[in-house]
Amino acid sequence: MEHTSKQFEQELEDIRSALLAMGGIVEAQLERALQAIASGDNALVEAVIREDKRVNVLQMDIDRMGMETIAKRQPAAVDLRQILCTMQAANDLERIGDEIKKIAERAQQFQTSERFQTLRLNEVRQIGVLASGMLKEALNAFARLDVIAAGEVIGRDTAVDEEYERIMRLLVTYMMEDPRCITAGIDVAFLAKAIERTADHTKNISEYVIHIVQGRDPRHASSVNS
Repeated sequence: MEHTSKQFEQELEDIRSALLAMGGIVEAQLERALQAIASGDNALVEAVIREDKRVNVLQMDIDRMGMETIAKRQPAAVDLRQILCTMQAANDLERIGDEIKKIAERAQQFQTSERFQTLRLNEVRQIGVLASGMLKEALNAFARLDVIAAGEVIGRDTAVDEEYERIMRLLVTYMMEDPRCITAGIDVAFLAKAIERTADHTKNISEYVIHIVQGRDPRHASSVNS
């Protein structure tokens, strides 16, 4: 979109670029956390914790840049939606970073029987792969403002929810068979839930793409149409 002010155009691009840089860090964090689930590697956990501080700083930077641009330019319509949705997306990325940090720290402490190790390595890894793919595609959709790709990411959240519910059913079965495994089961449930939450925040990011381009909030589409 052409703007009368090239400086305004640059400000919008700077905010968008900051979000994508933040997204790249969070994406790498999630990959490290998933690796930590398999290995318990202290170096991976420390890297996740270290990068979480960068994510927090970027989120505050994006908020500041957005508010300054709104105050100075008083944008309307699509420009205002882009700034506000980018700020909201940064908040969701920061929340994803918090969940990733929890995953890494819990993975480091994880000690359990062979049965739960297998559950952690196979089932939790599977839901992690699904969530990681969603995040990658959501960021790509945001970069291109691609409504179709964003819609596909939103649809993939159902698969994550189904995988999470399947893991919980397995955990309940195992813990009923052997109550001594309850603590270990809770650890696995914690990991799976944190990953499921990352997918929820990723879905939000995809919904912002639709809001920017089409001017409607897809979160409430079903209630409006009913």
